[in-house]
Amino acid sequence: MQAEFDLIAYLSGLVTDEVIAAFNSYLAALVLLAMLIIISKWQGLGIGSKLVVGTIRGTAQIILMALILTQIFEFDNIVLILAVLAVMSLFAAYTARQNLDEIPGVFATALPGILVGGLSVMTIAWLLGVVELSGEMMIPMGGMVIGNAMNISALVIDRMWSNAQKQRGMLESALALGATAYQATELTIREAIRTGLLPNLNRYAALGIVTIPGFMSGLIVGGASPIYAALYQVIIFIMIFLACVIDALIVSRRFLKHMFNENLQILVPFPNK
Repeated sequence: MQAEFDLIAYLSGLVTDEVIAAFNSYLAALVLLAMLIIISKWQGLGIGSKLVVGTIRGTAQIILMALILTQIFEFDNIVLILAVLAVMSLFAAYTARQNLDEIPGVFATALPGILVGGLSVMTIAWLLGVVELSGEMMIPMGGMVIGNAMNISALVIDRMWSNAQKQRGMLESALALGATAYQATELTIREAIRTGLLPNLNRYAALGIVTIPGFMSGLIVGGASPIYAALYQVIIFIMIFLACVIDALIVSRRFLKHMFNENLQILVPFPNK
């Protein structure tokens, strides 16, 4: 009974005036979501259901994560921190698969890229002394790195698949002339990587003038020196770029086995008309 009372008291303590105000704002923001869904349906974008599911799931996930962050932030063991980042990578690969459910092998392709890209960059940054060994720093930064690796994984896979559908004849000609699977898709891979990096390159170029990154703002609000926060924001972008390139190189090569068989025959079906 005492344990139950403590839990109720803890949950009751979370319901503050600040939380109630935020919840009211959240309900009001759902009007914007409804507008987005209406526009999506009107334009035939086909993302309405994903927006609804994503909002519900994302809200539950972010609240759950917020409730346990105080415990996670106390971690100062590299193994525990990397374990948390590995679990985040697992969910990132699962999310990529859900958004590309019509393409085979997305999870098995994306997971190694996200794991290697994200965890290797975070580990190297720690070994170089770029990031201090604390959950408070490594996990939020790792989350941003993994999130961007997930995005470029999905983009590379989607671009390679769609281009194979549209340029099937060109691929078959290249293979017939003796090209390997990678040589036949090399231009597509480069294009996908550049396209995937473009949003972050734009944000990087406009950093501090057009875009005010949340991580930097959070550090400043938390009392950190503005210069300290600004420098760490640049560090994060460098880490993101490196992780994305590593991830994209791994994903693009692993996905080839889902596009071609051992005889270099194209497994990608013709596009639906």
